[in-house]
Amino acid sequence: MTFLWFKKMGLVTVSFLIGIGFLCGILFPLSPVHSSREAHASDPHKDQSNVSGTILIVGNGPERYLLEILAAAFESHHPSISIDIFWHPNAKPIRTIELNEADIGVTGEEVPSLHSTVIARDGIAILTNFSNPVKEMSKHQLADVFSGKIRYWSQVYEEAPQTKIVLINRTDNQNIRQGFEKVLNIPDGIPRSAFRAGTEDEAIKAVSGNLEAITFVSMTPALRAKEDGVAINLLFIDRVEPEVQTVLDKRYPLQYPVVLIANPDPSPHVRAFEQFVLSREGQNLMRKGKYYPLLDSK
Repeated sequence: MTFLWFKKMGLVTVSFLIGIGFLCGILFPLSPVHSSREAHASDPHKDQSNVSGTILIVGNGPERYLLEILAAAFESHHPSISIDIFWHPNAKPIRTIELNEADIGVTGEEVPSLHSTVIARDGIAILTNFSNPVKEMSKHQLADVFSGKIRYWSQVYEEAPQTKIVLINRTDNQNIRQGFEKVLNIPDGIPRSAFRAGTEDEAIKAVSGNLEAITFVSMTPALRAKEDGVAINLLFIDRVEPEVQTVLDKRYPLQYPVVLIANPDPSPHVRAFEQFVLSREGQNLMRKGKYYPLLDSK
């Protein structure tokens, strides 16, 4: 009798445990799947960390140092993505992207037919020889000078010598030239008769050695050259002094964008790089790279 009672109880217990096990088998396997999806949804950057591949960036201007800084910082967050940089004075970023020969190009203007992302700004300094009495111009005067409408320094400033203005232009594919012609609205471009400087240093040297010369360069190397004692003037434009703070607060009127271009349907790793560059961390690196952020630095 006792044996039968324990036997019945054993059957009940086993049945009860089997029931519990069955329920657990149904319910608990669902929990990890549900949790994984929740974690994935709450972390929008998780996809980026799983992206792998190589990004090829092409450019030709003074932005190389900036791109090297951004690439190093990006790779530290995305070790599965490597960035190669091809930089050459004769490189043509827009054409290279159109031919699908690179992932990202660096330009000074947005290209309507391509995926364009503005990442920073640069100031454009106007340089004359240190002994030139002209110390300031308006944007309108500057446009007339570089379009060839004003040809003599005495037309700019009555106390300046009646000597012909020597224009020092930049090469066709330089980003700063694109931005300069656009901001001054010079539809026909700078005259072909103008001398051309391939680099910032060449332009600065040309002006420092010629009393009648005028040119335009990136703000940071211009300020650095002046601090180093190079014989140049940085002209006030519309009565605004060319300096770091006036570029940052956008009072200085000669500025152009630094733009990343890609094909119209960028790859995931290109989008990941763009997102990093536009993030607070990426924008805080702009000043280190001698450019000016879109966001206020904090």
